[in-house]
Amino acid sequence: MTSPRFSSLSRRIYELRRNLLPRNFDPVGLYSDRVYERTRAFRVLAHAEFEAYIEDRCLDILHKAHLEWKSTGVIRPCLLSLMAHHEAIAKPSNPTGGTVPKLLGNIPEGLSDLSDSSKKYPTLASKIETAKKHYSTYVREKNHGIKERNLLILLLPLGVVKHEIDSAWLLATEGWATERGKVAHTSASGKMQVQIDPKAEFNTVLQVLTGFKKMDGILNQK
Repeated sequence: MTSPRFSSLSRRIYELRRNLLPRNFDPVGLYSDRVYERTRAFRVLAHAEFEAYIEDRCLDILHKAHLEWKSTGVIRPCLLSLMAHHEAIAKPSNPTGGTVPKLLGNIPEGLSDLSDSSKKYPTLASKIETAKKHYSTYVREKNHGIKERNLLILLLPLGVVKHEIDSAWLLATEGWATERGKVAHTSASGKMQVQIDPKAEFNTVLQVLTGFKKMDGILNQK
């Protein structure tokens, strides 16, 4: 069963198809400049919808898991995975280059600063809050796209593993998103725009949409 957010994405993609692409595709593939222009707009807007979907979906999964943990004490896999990823990234290195000394034998010195123990020994709740905050900030402010790198940075911390992701879909999405970048950052007045066939474009977008539908189901299990 797909999520309400995916259903919203699907409706929006078909809405863009109705508003921007020809009702009937030309069997020969010949179109006016106006159709090609609207097809470029379709690509850019569809990409924006996919990006917004995966960001919203990841944050929704994390938010619900966090609420469940706070209300029931049950920690879902995505929370454990997020903490592991965050600690792996944030783990401080020893500036001296040597091994970190063990605390055994230094208990009296450590007990002299109990007032700061919450910083030295953070609680599980604070660890989860910190990891959640960092991840949410990245998703909302620093993610810009749906290329392979973007998707892996969003999905892996939530417990999605590489073999669960359809490699063919990932490759197709990477290629399509790259072409979208060329369209979005090339002025029609400055350089000749590539004429995008609307039928082929819609078929590719449907392929990307189908992959996100599968990912929607995978995220439900995290």
